[in-house]
Amino acid sequence: MKQNIFKIAFIFCLGVSTLVANVTDYQKLHEEEQEAFTVKMTEAIQKSLPKASKKVRNLYEKIGYQPIWIDKDYFTQYAELLISEIREDLNQSKHVQLLEKFEEILDRNKKKCDSVALEDKVSSEFEMMQLYVNHIERLLKVRKSKYTALSLLQFALKEKSLITALDSICDARIRYRTALDDSNLSRGKNSIKLHMNSLESLTKGEDKERIEAFYKLIDFKSVWLEGATFSKYTKELFAQIESDITVDRTSKIYKDYQNLQSMSVPTDEKKNVKLEFALATLYQAYMSHALYGEIDWEAFQEKLKHKRNADWVVHKVLVSPESLLIDGLSHGTLDYAFKETKPRFLLYARLVTALEKYKSIVDAGGWNVLPKFDNLKPGMHDSVIPFLKERLTKEGDYVACDEQNDTTLYDACLLNAVKKFQTRHGLESAGYIGKLTRKALSENAESKLARIKLNIDRMKWMKRSHDRYQIWVNIPGFEMYMFDEAELIQRMKVIVGRKGHNTPVFYNRVRTIVLNPYWRIPASIIRAELIPKLKKNPHYTNSKKIEIHTGYSEHSPKVNPLKVNWYKYGRRLPPYRFMQSPGVHNALGKMKFLFPNKYSVYMHDTNQKNLFSKDIRALSHGCVRLHKPLDLLENFADLDAKLDFKKAKETLEHNKKTPLRLSHTIPVDLVYLTTWVEMDGMVHFRDDIYGYDSMQLANK
Repeated sequence: MKQNIFKIAFIFCLGVSTLVANVTDYQKLHEEEQEAFTVKMTEAIQKSLPKASKKVRNLYEKIGYQPIWIDKDYFTQYAELLISEIREDLNQSKHVQLLEKFEEILDRNKKKCDSVALEDKVSSEFEMMQLYVNHIERLLKVRKSKYTALSLLQFALKEKSLITALDSICDARIRYRTALDDSNLSRGKNSIKLHMNSLESLTKGEDKERIEAFYKLIDFKSVWLEGATFSKYTKELFAQIESDITVDRTSKIYKDYQNLQSMSVPTDEKKNVKLEFALATLYQAYMSHALYGEIDWEAFQEKLKHKRNADWVVHKVLVSPESLLIDGLSHGTLDYAFKETKPRFLLYARLVTALEKYKSIVDAGGWNVLPKFDNLKPGMHDSVIPFLKERLTKEGDYVACDEQNDTTLYDACLLNAVKKFQTRHGLESAGYIGKLTRKALSENAESKLARIKLNIDRMKWMKRSHDRYQIWVNIPGFEMYMFDEAELIQRMKVIVGRKGHNTPVFYNRVRTIVLNPYWRIPASIIRAELIPKLKKNPHYTNSKKIEIHTGYSEHSPKVNPLKVNWYKYGRRLPPYRFMQSPGVHNALGKMKFLFPNKYSVYMHDTNQKNLFSKDIRALSHGCVRLHKPLDLLENFADLDAKLDFKKAKETLEHNKKTPLRLSHTIPVDLVYLTTWVEMDGMVHFRDDIYGYDSMQLANK
C-alpha cells in the first residue's frame, strides 16, 4: 500500500512633494555595489567548481557561474527565503532527522558568511546550492513535473522571486507535507469496500479525479458510512458545516448538507456507493470553501494586468482537502483537518466574529438610508438627528444617555457615538460630520457584510508562516503593525502609494536597515524640474544639497554644475546621476528598512512629517513612509543583539551612510484589508483606495 500512496498522493493539490524616492534607481545602485563582489565570486565559483558535486556543478554551468545564495555581507534574499521554506516543509512533514541536519548545515554556513575570506563564501555558496538541490529533488522525486531543480531555479531568477517558483510546485510540497502513515488509515471491519467500476462511473473532472485518487489510496474503503449509519467523520463534517458562520445558508454547500443529513443510509449497494461519493463531494466542496474562499484570483490577476503599477502576490495554501483528510484520518478525527484550514493571521478569528454580527444586522433588515443633510457640529439642531441616532445604534456606536427632550440637538451622547464611528472608519474623530463622514454613513449593511466576507477570503491567501515576529503593513488602513506572536509590540501611521503608483501586495523579509541614506533622484524629476532650474540658476542643486555624479554610487566622481552647459541637453537626460545627500533635508529622512523585492519597494523615514495628520495617506510613489521610524529601529534592536540602538542613534546624529545587516530577518507582509477588528473588538472599515474590493466582488 505504501507504493500506492507515493504513486497517488501527488494528485492532492491540483501636492505632495515630487521629491519622492525612485525605487528603480536604488535597485540599480544596489546592483552596482554588488557588481564587484559578484565578479569576484563568479570567477572563484568557476575556479573552485571541481570541488562541488556533479549536480551542483551542472547548475552553476547552466546559470553562468553566478552566485545565488551568498552576497558580500550575508545570505541573499533567495537564501533567506529558501531557509524559511525548507524549515516549514520539514516541520510540517515531521522529518526530525532531516530538520536537525538542516539546522547543523545552516549554523555552519552562517559562520562562513561572517568570514571575509572569499573561499569561505564560495564554500558556503556550494553548500547552500547542495541544500537547494537535495530539497527540491526530495519534493519532486515521486512525481513527474515540468520542473527540475535547474529549471525551477532559472524560473526563480527570471521572476526575481523564489517564493513564486516554490508556489509553482505547491502540489509536490503538499504531498511532501502530508502524513502518510498506513497504520492509521484503516477504516474498521464494518466499512463498505467500494467497487472500482461504480466509483469510476462517477468520477469525471479534476475534483472527482482527486476523490478517486484518495479512495485508491485507502484501498476503496468507506470513510463516510459505517454499516447502516453515517460514520463519525460524517457527523463531524455535518456539525462543522452547521457551525461555520462563513457558509452562506443559501449556498449549494449548505443545501447539499441539509439534503444529505436528512437522508437514511440505503441498503442497496449501488445507492450506498452513490451516497458515499456524495458525502465525499460535500467534504471536498466545504474544505475548498474553508481553504480557498470565493475570490476568483485568476480573473482578478488578469484585470490587474491592465492597471498601472498594480500587483498582488497571493501565496498558495500548502494543503488540500484530500491531504487534510488523510491527516484527519491519521489523527482519528476531522477536527484536526478543520483547524488546519484556518489562517494563522491574527485578525482572522476576530473578523469571523464581526461577520456574525453584521450577518445578524442584515438578517434584521439592516438600516435605513439617511435623508440628505448639511455639515453638522456638536450643539447644532437638525431634523436628521433622530435618524442619525437610529443609524448609529444599528452598528452599536450609539448608546442612549440621559433622556433628552430636544430630539433635534446634536448632544454629547451623539458626539461620543459619532467619534466612535469616525475612529472605526479611519476619519478624524472630532465629531464634525462632513463629506467623508456622510460618505461612510451612506454605506449599507449588505455592502459591509460583503466586504467582511471578502477580507476573510483574502486572509486565506496570505503567507502562512510560523515566525515569532511579524510585520504587517495594511495599505488601505495606512498603518504598520509589529507582533511578537499574538502580542502587538508596535504600530504606527504610514503613507502608501497613491492610485496609479499602487503599493504592491506581497511578502518578504527585512534584512537590512540603512542609516543616513542617499536619495537617488528619478529621471522624471531631473527632466521636469532640475534641468530647467539649473538653466536659470547653476547653483540650484548645491542649495538643495543635491550632488551630481558620473555613476549611481555616491563614491563615483562628482560633477560641478557650474561647468556644465545644461542648455545643450534640451529635453534629453544628461549622462549624470543626481542624488540628495544624507540629512534631515533628505526625502528619505534618516533611515530605510530594506526587504529585497522585484518592485524595489521598502519602508523609510520622511522629511514631510506633516502629511501624517491626513486621514487618507495614499501619497507616495509606492514605498511605505513611516511616521516613527526610530521607534521601529528600537524594536529591531530589542530583537537583534547585533544591532546596538545607542550606537545607531549616535550614527544618526551625523550624516554618514551606514548599512546595518540583521542577524535574523523579520517577515513583512504588505496586505490589503479594507475591514478588520481591533483588539478592543471595534470593527474597522476603510476606503477601497485602489478599487480592489469592487474588482474582486465583481468576480466572486
